[in-house]
Amino acid sequence: MDRLTKAAIATGGAAVLLLGGAGTVAFWTAEGSATGTSVTSGNITVTNGTCGAWEFSPQDGGGPITTGIVPGDVVQTTCTLTVSGTGDHLGIGDIAVTDPTFATTNPLTDQLTLGVGTATLDGTAVPATGVALTAGSHTLSVVATATFTGATATNASENLTATLQDVTVTVTQAHIPEPGA
Repeated sequence: MDRLTKAAIATGGAAVLLLGGAGTVAFWTAEGSATGTSVTSGNITVTNGTCGAWEFSPQDGGGPITTGIVPGDVVQTTCTLTVSGTGDHLGIGDIAVTDPTFATTNPLTDQLTLGVGTATLDGTAVPATGVALTAGSHTLSVVATATFTGATATNASENLTATLQDVTVTVTQAHIPEPGA
């Protein structure tokens, strides 16, 4: 290639570069940072409790058992635990009780059918929709029942003792927003 042709190509390329860069605008940039904050979670706890003495259920007239139960009786015991927690919108949504069992089996325990009755928090029934749990300690009561099945009772179940095994209560947290929220 001759010198003139090379100069013309170089001049044309320079002109294209200059025209292409004519529409570019430069911006300044800068960075900064904001200090983060923390959020703390609450908690819910259940403290082990005790079950009271067996007594006749309301359907059998209520009251203490003085001499012994007989086939057809329904008796109950109230197990009391302490529930506490912290957190905005904290509530109890579900209270589950592991089916009670007896510590040892014998002909009497074979005739008793265990069940679970009501659950209350500070004396108020816990509704299916859950209940708010305010800060502090609260009394959780769960009723365990035992029905002495009369239709299958035998003399082998006379003069025996049935001792209730530990009753496991599981409390599940619920999100209960404040009214109007």
